[in-house]
Amino acid sequence: MNLAELFFEFSHEGRYNLFKSLCLENKKHSQLQKELNIPGPEISRHLKRLCEKNLIKKSFDGQYQITNVGKIFIGIIDVFEIVVDHKEFFNTHDITSIPLTLMYQLGKLKTVESSDKTLENIELWSNLVRNSEEFIFAVSNEMQNSLLPIIERKLDDHSMEIRALIDKHVLKTYTIPEKLSATFNDPNAFYKKINLFENVRFLKEINFSLLVSDSGAILFLSKDGKIDYSQCLIDYHIPFLEWAKSLFEWYWNKSKKIKPYIKKELQAANQS
Repeated sequence: MNLAELFFEFSHEGRYNLFKSLCLENKKHSQLQKELNIPGPEISRHLKRLCEKNLIKKSFDGQYQITNVGKIFIGIIDVFEIVVDHKEFFNTHDITSIPLTLMYQLGKLKTVESSDKTLENIELWSNLVRNSEEFIFAVSNEMQNSLLPIIERKLDDHSMEIRALIDKHVLKTYTIPEKLSATFNDPNAFYKKINLFENVRFLKEINFSLLVSDSGAILFLSKDGKIDYSQCLIDYHIPFLEWAKSLFEWYWNKSKKIKPYIKKELQAANQS
């Protein structure tokens, strides 16, 4: 059996649906016939072909179940399904920002949706911040000044975990809003609340934007060398939240603390 033969088994929709059904639960011939509304002889033919390819097997009690090879294969197929559902997004954006290990987990994201309206996408981002209660993790190549007052009010109301990854160039060009103005040597109340030097880090370069909170997650990837805010993936269900958190943590572990960098920049500025 070669790979082409294996893929060929799923060129038939009925056989593919049967295989997917067995991935969820072990079943007998009669159960599959009733569930899929396929004639008995055709069910038998599909089962025989899948058994010959070692994708399923029949147990002593007459139930059919997926094999270990089948489990691996269905994981690959699930990834393909998600990519095909959002093929325009994945085909037109730089996916290299997503680590390969997380790319292989895309198949778990059954409920993820895509959005292609810029203004609505920015509002979706803002709403995730407004509706959060427990945590906010963000990755961005620019400071979201309009959201800082919202975050400040949330921190006044209750404690929550806030962490952010920003692009290195932002540290050089960022001007602190007048309302929150203070030097980094003497942080004001807001920066103390978020524990700036522990909870904000920088990356040399950021090619995507991400916001994940307990209320949902949204992801923007790069297109033609710039982060594209006109299209995104968004979801409010636990699988995507966990996946987005893993993406954030992957980059957090590669980031650097800003305090030494800021001190270096301030010293350079004073010497000049």
